[in-house]
Amino acid sequence: MNPTAWLSALGVLVMMGNGCGGGAVHRRATESTLTRKVAHIVREYPHSTEAFTQGLVFHQGRLFESTGHQGTLREISLDSATPLWMERLGDIFAEGLATDGERLYQLTWTEGQLFTWSGLPPTRLRTTRYAGEGWGLCYWQGKLVRSDGSSTLTFHAPDTFEPLGTVEVTLNGQPQDQLNELECANGVIYANVWHSSYVLEIDPTTGHVVGLIDASALVRAVGPQINRPDAVLNGIAVEPGTGRMLMTGKLWPKLFEVRLDPVD
Repeated sequence: MNPTAWLSALGVLVMMGNGCGGGAVHRRATESTLTRKVAHIVREYPHSTEAFTQGLVFHQGRLFESTGHQGTLREISLDSATPLWMERLGDIFAEGLATDGERLYQLTWTEGQLFTWSGLPPTRLRTTRYAGEGWGLCYWQGKLVRSDGSSTLTFHAPDTFEPLGTVEVTLNGQPQDQLNELECANGVIYANVWHSSYVLEIDPTTGHVVGLIDASALVRAVGPQINRPDAVLNGIAVEPGTGRMLMTGKLWPKLFEVRLDPVD
């Protein structure tokens, strides 16, 4: 890809980090600030066009998805768009989904409830109250990491969801907000950016953006089948053991296995 195009994309993300109200300082990244990658499609799988994807995660060898609006938790297959198992949550707008290897943790958008699920098929073990919005969720070094649409990631104790600390996500010193679905893997936090075809790689300890992934090939692949503005890229899962990475989007008809290749 043309390096100029990449730097332009970085500039857009820096601008996004200051919201829609303007007043941002446009700073261009240099070659040394981060790793640039492209998500190339390896395989395509069916995905339910009724699934408003908010969370995607491998758990105990199975693939689970959290969906919004009339929320659900569902186990999905790569062979069919029809869920293998599904629990409906009624009017709850479910959000991010994470696993610690034993339990599933599911956020809600504005309801302030964290659902903890145990067993297979999952049964709800408990509901924990918390303050603020829930967007994305992942598990890193004994902590749950939550995004809330701002540039802040909050670390929580899994058992109580007590806040343990925060980190601000920045690119060249500029806050990056609209952080959506999260996946903790490979030593970084992968973060979808709402209404963007780029995925950030974030250092969990500093909050610095250390990598930028261009996933626009996926957006183009489903473009002719998408007719809603909210059907955006969202959903990242990395399979433990194999490192296989899956990506999808809200209401998308496809789920993709991708390979991340560095940009020359």
